[in-house]
Amino acid sequence: MNNQIEELTIDANGPQRSGLATAALIASLIICCPVTTIIGPILGIISLVSMRGKPHVSGKGFAWTAIIVGVIATVIWAFAGMFIGKMAVQFIEKSGEVTTLTIQAGYDGDYETFRDGLARNAAEVSDEEIKTFIDELKTRYGKFDSASLNMEGDAGAQGASGPNTAATPIRFLFESTDVIGEVVFEVIPGEDFEINLYIHSFKIIDAKDGNILFPKGSPSVSTEQTSDVSATTDAPETTDTP
Repeated sequence: MNNQIEELTIDANGPQRSGLATAALIASLIICCPVTTIIGPILGIISLVSMRGKPHVSGKGFAWTAIIVGVIATVIWAFAGMFIGKMAVQFIEKSGEVTTLTIQAGYDGDYETFRDGLARNAAEVSDEEIKTFIDELKTRYGKFDSASLNMEGDAGAQGASGPNTAATPIRFLFESTDVIGEVVFEVIPGEDFEINLYIHSFKIIDAKDGNILFPKGSPSVSTEQTSDVSATTDAPETTDTP
């Protein structure tokens, strides 16, 4: 009888696992969230400190696992963030650069360079189609200056026609005015994490004289839209059909 009581006393006084260490491990294992992978190691360190001089409290293994897993996951998240940030900066810079170089080549009459900036779906356009597009821009807006990403714009979802395309709001700057529009880019991965952009289609949004769309039949052109560069409407477009 006394032996049984003694065994029960020993079991009751056995080591207790640290709740903080358990929480640290759980946080670190939620690797889909970068915040918890930072919190996990912090809790793990705090739990290790709190367990010093407390032999009746267990959980050091949980704490060390939380620290190791959390640090590794945080490093991976950091590299992923840097990579995504680099891709975003590249896209912002190249979207304006490619659009500017392509349109400027058209203004200069260099149609081969103009085609070099186009995606495969648009690269077969004729010189006459390019000239019609550029002449329309010249007639309406004058000398072309540059193009840049329109950070306040919202590209239409109809512009993206595939997994490698991105409908992007663009601001077109001319000598006397600037207009907003949309360029659908084909995104091609390059070497050393570089990306290459090629233009699927242009869309100049003009509420006064009607939108300008190029090339004719491009993915961003609805079958119900008639305001393309080969047939610009006299009345302004008011809606775009998705």
